[in-house]
Amino acid sequence: MRFLYHYTKPISTVLFLAFAIVLGTTTTAVASGDTFCDYLPKYRKYKSHYQIDKIFYEEKRTIVHFRFVAQADEKHTFYSGDHPNSWYLRTPRRMRGVEIQFRQLELKGIRVNNELKLASLVKIPDISYEINRGDVVTFEVHFVRIPQYLRMLDLIEGKDGADSPDKLNCFDILIKTKENPLLGTPSNEEQVVTRFESTFDYIQPKKEVAPTNTIAATDEEKPTNNNQSTPPTLNADRPNTSTTNNEEKTAKAVAVVENKMPEPIDYMPNSLVGLEDLKCDQHVVMPDVNFKESETSFSGRIKAIQNIRIIAEYLKQYPKSHLNIYGHTDIYGSDYKNRNLSRERGFAVKRELVKMGIDSDRIEVFFFGGERPLPKYKNGGDENRRVEVQPVCNPGG
Repeated sequence: MRFLYHYTKPISTVLFLAFAIVLGTTTTAVASGDTFCDYLPKYRKYKSHYQIDKIFYEEKRTIVHFRFVAQADEKHTFYSGDHPNSWYLRTPRRMRGVEIQFRQLELKGIRVNNELKLASLVKIPDISYEINRGDVVTFEVHFVRIPQYLRMLDLIEGKDGADSPDKLNCFDILIKTKENPLLGTPSNEEQVVTRFESTFDYIQPKKEVAPTNTIAATDEEKPTNNNQSTPPTLNADRPNTSTTNNEEKTAKAVAVVENKMPEPIDYMPNSLVGLEDLKCDQHVVMPDVNFKESETSFSGRIKAIQNIRIIAEYLKQYPKSHLNIYGHTDIYGSDYKNRNLSRERGFAVKRELVKMGIDSDRIEVFFFGGERPLPKYKNGGDENRRVEVQPVCNPGG
């Protein structure tokens, strides 16, 4: 975790050192708190053509989901975290004392009108795209997990962008806790996005392609995969479900024209009852991890925790293994809402595993909404609201 300190008003050396000691001892304790999402972020901004969609608080990262509508035909440049023009968070300047800054770690999921342009900007200092008036540009800005003792931050675009009205700056962002009653829901976010975009009569049409799923972030660099909703598998017998972006577009277009239901997966996972059910690279469904309609909390928490504890025991027994978690919903309802529901359901399982002592970096979360119903319930059913897990084994444990 990196902090940059700047004096806003003179303070004594003793006071500064005392503050630094408290800061250093507190940050570790609060930086890896529970995972949750703020679907109704509260902040101020200069202009109306951009917004923060949501703020996702992961175990090790804070992820700001950002959106803006291009106001002219122009070239827009995105910067990696090492570039001086990258994003950063800071404590508001009107607050007395030491200014704390959090530099951008990574920029992910750059999209124009839903079309993925770049999965992750880490290898090069910057990249530019020609965008047209009315294009909707979305991306994620990743920072370290923000300590809970900070209650307000500014999001600033570039080293010298704080005082520029042309920058996409957001001020006085309220840093909420998991207990805050105003976090909102995925449907709240969807309503805010719809209302925001409806104010522009020149907005460009969106591409018919599903957004790249947000994978649990870590501080370590991971391989770039434009189709992150379908991870690699080590089992040669497992059907290969990965497709190219063009194939995905074609499949979606055909489904719309023919009014077809989503295609089910072509295997029926076994149920996870005991350790013997967890086998390398094989999917199992968690029978006691259940959810009510439109809910992301467990329906029957005691049984769900018992089911999850089996996985924790497996991961402790095989310390070099990793785990893929797959969140799903039923086939009905909004695709956008279902993808958010399936993500939150997957992360609900991951949170419990982390509480049980499993390293967050060993767990990946993937989510599909209602796109992959079970074969027996291809026309819909409560059983599609499920979480599957897949151990990924490495040689030697």
